[in-house]
Amino acid sequence: MGAEEPYGAFTWFPVNDHPSDEARYDVAVTVPRGWAAVAHGRFEGRKGNTYLWRSTESVASYVTLLTVDRYQRFDAKGPRGIPITYWLRRDDRKEYLPVVRQTPAILRWLEKRLGPYPFNSAGVVVTSDSGMETQQMVTLAPEFLTANVVAHEMAHQWFGDAVTPRTWRDVWLNEGFAMYFEWAWAADHGGSKLESYLSDARALDGRLRNQFGPPGHYQASAFGASNVYYGPAVMLHEIRKRLGDERFFSTLRAWVQEHKGTTQDRASFVKWLNERTGDDFTALIDDWLDSPTTPTAQ
Repeated sequence: MGAEEPYGAFTWFPVNDHPSDEARYDVAVTVPRGWAAVAHGRFEGRKGNTYLWRSTESVASYVTLLTVDRYQRFDAKGPRGIPITYWLRRDDRKEYLPVVRQTPAILRWLEKRLGPYPFNSAGVVVTSDSGMETQQMVTLAPEFLTANVVAHEMAHQWFGDAVTPRTWRDVWLNEGFAMYFEWAWAADHGGSKLESYLSDARALDGRLRNQFGPPGHYQASAFGASNVYYGPAVMLHEIRKRLGDERFFSTLRAWVQEHKGTTQDRASFVKWLNERTGDDFTALIDDWLDSPTTPTAQ
């Protein structure tokens, strides 16, 4: 399987392997009979044993995908008729097909908060390892496969895939948002209350900053550690508290709609947020991203 973050796509196809340089892809893979090839983008069918995939929206190299196995395909429809495909091996089908079949409900829930799903197809492939927001075809290994994690990876389709960080220094723009909406989904569907997730994150955040650095200046050897997930997710809730729910969600919808297909960074996000809301969030964001200790709630 190919699914690479932060770098790795260059090991299986020629590419400028950096999130700031996106491209569109057509993928055609011929496999032996009984096998299937799953890639990022939209499934365009097969010709004989050749599986065809197309990306009509720009894709960062780290969310490209190729996985080949004895997959069975299952079809569904998402909001507004968006085609969804699920790809599972026979031994995974009984336990995990009911989980991935929650994808349409997850997308409807996300759309109410974030606006239209930003691509023309969606899907989940259950692989032997990894868990990743590969574009339009989420990749999840069985040990990660819960509805909450599906919600996390689907939230990434808005935050990370539709709008991508310009450099890896701003990976919090991906993970903080996806983490927050994973908690919110869980809170709305039988998990703990949102405040409980936030409280637990606050309790852990100081130790994460001490071990891995603050979210905006993480240690290079600790890429993808939990410090870029938890603190920025709590920061997002602080922004929500100041704006109120209606303005908060309308602001997030506008961020994606106005920047879809682009790469962004901290400076562009803060400038846009301040101008959009008429408020100055610079100090709050700097505090949460740069402080060696957990900021005080406002």
